[in-house]
Amino acid sequence: MSTELSHLAVRIKRLSPRHRLAHLRALIRREPAGSNRRLTLVALLHDQWATTPANDNRSL
Repeated sequence: MSTELSHLAVRIKRLSPRHRLAHLRALIRREPAGSNRRLTLVALLHDQWATTPANDNRSL
């Protein structure tokens, strides 16, 4: 993971799980399709989604 994205991962840990997922989705939408950064953000979103507690997914 690039330094910029590892820094992002540390910064978003302060957010609640729901806000973290929403923020990552918004960042992904801003990136051009097929870009390396977008693919990395998608992977980060997938990791965050997998670690989100089940009871916090109710309104997503």
